[in-house]
Amino acid sequence: MPSGQPAGASVTARRERGVMWKLREIIVAAILSVVCGVIYLGWDNLTMPLFSSTVSPAVQGLVNGVWWIAAGLVAYIVRRPFAAFLGGLVSAVVEFLLGSPYGTGAIISGLVQGGGAEVGLLLGGWRRWSLPWMMLSGAVGGIGNTLQWYFQYGGDKYSAGIVVGYLVTTCMSGAVIAGLIPKLIGDALRRAGVVRNFEIGRQARERS
Repeated sequence: MPSGQPAGASVTARRERGVMWKLREIIVAAILSVVCGVIYLGWDNLTMPLFSSTVSPAVQGLVNGVWWIAAGLVAYIVRRPFAAFLGGLVSAVVEFLLGSPYGTGAIISGLVQGGGAEVGLLLGGWRRWSLPWMMLSGAVGGIGNTLQWYFQYGGDKYSAGIVVGYLVTTCMSGAVIAGLIPKLIGDALRRAGVVRNFEIGRQARERS
């Protein structure tokens, strides 16, 4: 510790660094959310035929994780409390504004899926960013998706076995697509030096 610096000052600085958002973080989070919102709209149109067909919901669940990938990506790079929730919500609002066929249901999806992903990171105190924790976050986002499907999109009309199957495949999809893939993208950006001024870069330097 530098000479003359109070012990409490270092603790306060670390707390502020973990909570307070910088302008560049807000901008990057917004850009990533907008890009993901555009991806969601394309995914809406690609998967609509699948969801309206006779394919079992348990199979449909395998592709669901795409819809909360922003939650994992924003959170992994910015590493602030509520980053996953905001990434999930903002990207869903963009999807809605671009004309999602799900209408306001897209916004509800952002709330429950982003909120679920946030809970997964909260369990680690917003300090754990390893692959297992990112996959846990993505999987918990799948619980939010399943709740919406059950109560809003007719999931309650299926048998218990189908509902459990949908939950399992959706959580698996979330773990891989919204957990593993955001980590791989974030790590690639870190190695390229693109996010060196963000928490992901700072924390990597502290470990080295």
